[in-house]
Amino acid sequence: MAQKRITCWQCPRYDREARHCLDGKANPVKKTDTVEVAEALGLQKICLYNPYRDDLAMRTYFPRHPLAQSPAKPRRKPRVKVEVELEGEAETEEALALLVKRKSS
Repeated sequence: MAQKRITCWQCPRYDREARHCLDGKANPVKKTDTVEVAEALGLQKICLYNPYRDDLAMRTYFPRHPLAQSPAKPRRKPRVKVEVELEGEAETEEALALLVKRKSS
């Protein structure tokens, strides 16, 4: 189940009068913004309540850990397209026999 996102306004470490975090941390909304802030300022400047922080920390500090790696997509065999041009009846029967032979193998 997805974790509910805590905004800065709901956070106990947020000073509403001064309108900034008491710890000086950022809580970006998007994952791409979170990665950019972590690259520019370091992972320590990301809010503890940010939903992307833990995954980013795992990938940063333990890149070979199984939980840090994204699941691999299954590879499919490429489908082979067969084009058959039919011109005469004799060739048609040969082509059909060839197609039936390919399907059975």
